Amino acid sequence: MHFLNVNKAFLEKKIGPFKSFSEKLRQFGISVLTPKDFNNLFDLNNEISQAGKIEFQGLDLVAVDLEVHPQRLSEDLILDSIEPWKYSVIYSGIKNYRNSVILVDPDDFDRVIESLNDCGDITLQDRRLLSLKALYRLLRIGSTTHKELSELFAAEKFETLILEEITPLRYGENPHQFAYIAKIAKENAFFDFIDEDTLASMSYNNLIDLHLAIFALKNLGKNFVVHVHHGTIVNVRKKEFDFSGARGVVVADFVNEDLISGLQKSDLDIIALPDVSKVKARKTLQIDSFSIPPSEKEYRYLNGNFIVQTPDILEDLHFLSESDAEQYKWANVVAALSKSMSCCIFKDGEMVSLGSGQPDQIDALEIALRRAERNSKEVAGAVFAFDGPIRNMDVVNLSKKVGAGVIIEPGGVKEDAKVRKALMNSKTKLIFSRKRRYKH
Repeated sequence: MHFLNVNKAFLEKKIGPFKSFSEKLRQFGISVLTPKDFNNLFDLNNEISQAGKIEFQGLDLVAVDLEVHPQRLSEDLILDSIEPWKYSVIYSGIKNYRNSVILVDPDDFDRVIESLNDCGDITLQDRRLLSLKALYRLLRIGSTTHKELSELFAAEKFETLILEEITPLRYGENPHQFAYIAKIAKENAFFDFIDEDTLASMSYNNLIDLHLAIFALKNLGKNFVVHVHHGTIVNVRKKEFDFSGARGVVVADFVNEDLISGLQKSDLDIIALPDVSKVKARKTLQIDSFSIPPSEKEYRYLNGNFIVQTPDILEDLHFLSESDAEQYKWANVVAALSKSMSCCIFKDGEMVSLGSGQPDQIDALEIALRRAERNSKEVAGAVFAFDGPIRNMDVVNLSKKVGAGVIIEPGGVKEDAKVRKALMNSKTKLIFSRKRRYKH
């Protein structure tokens, strides 16, 4: 047996994984104490502080149960769940982490035994990481308790966000930038369906493109292929899948021979399909279904500040009085998910073109038309969806000139009457969606 630097341990419990852990520690000749060995559990703080000072004195390892419990609605239950002795013990262990190992998660018991078996000690890096985990659990408990008491006392809520780092990414927006992916602690998150090794091989931009592509696909419906590059929707198609030389991300909820053939000559970063066995890309993801966890709030970080808002729900994009309601919805989904100002042109169930991220609506329309012309796409009779109300009559006149079949815009401004009058005797139909969809 290796020489052990852990000679005395304290375990809060005698049952379950604690019992097994205790038996293994004793096999190494480690003395195991329990709460019954102390008249006052606050005395543990002094024992922890002695670790490393005098041989065989003090507690070299402390293991306590520190689960974050479900929400409680009773004041007595909330207050009874607060355990001052345990919190002080954890802080003492963190303060003396080099000499006294602090464990708050039974999942780490086997890791400690393996380390003792390999080298007769727990490595300094492991001690540091275990201390950080203990501190993180304390923060979570404090945040949860505060939330429970705030709701019970009907007090002002001070929301606490704790970001849990998952894994480093390949790089940030540019290769010289370091990036990692994190999530709000204990929340279900969008990228939970991807394992850490796969996430680590992606870049900041890969994840933004993948998120947008999946989100668009979920809101468009069945049997679409969505292509996204540099945070912009490039293609939304149901047929004619020519992705020659394409970069970025392609996501679809189906696979057929035409799609496989259309992807062969691409240079895509990521292809996500229900079956990726016959396609090649820098990264392939096999996804049978896309799970998007519900979100009560959206956060945007601006150098020390968070702007917080409720998410925009795209399921309410309905035009029940129109025979082509489904196509109207598709055009509006793309416009809503694109940076404003945006104009999405849809025809025959597929996206013809998109202009987005412009300061003025006319610029977005002109870009959409130029892209359609460059790709030899016909816009006459198409659906033109705008994310904001039309205030500039040049937008109406240009749309009429190129033969727009339908203009969809939110309305709700004083120019509505002018727009309606300008289109009254034309072949272009006007539909007010009644809800703007700006995305900045």
